[in-house]
Amino acid sequence: MEYQIKFLFADASTIEKTFNSNISVAEAKTQLIEAWPAEKDKISSINDLKMIYNGKLLENAKTFEELKVPMNQQVIMHLQPKPPVAKLQQPVVTPTKPIEQTRCCIIL
Repeated sequence: MEYQIKFLFADASTIEKTFNSNISVAEAKTQLIEAWPAEKDKISSINDLKMIYNGKLLENAKTFEELKVPMNQQVIMHLQPKPPVAKLQQPVVTPTKPIEQTRCCIIL
């Protein structure tokens, strides 16, 4: 008995994977990270990946059996990788000189 899962990304690309029975969500995420597609941004840990099934965010400690995922049939789960953190190249420098205020009058 095994789980046949098709993982769906937000851009409609998919990964199909088969898992043994009594696998936990954390173990499944680890296997997914090991087989991560090259065209996707690399995921560093299981906490950077969210699995969604039946509209519920899956907890790492639970098993697929506890979540009542059907066995021996293809199931679709959604994957939401955490976006990479943008790094600032240089800090934003604020001007030290005060900005001069100008005033104008418009007569119509």
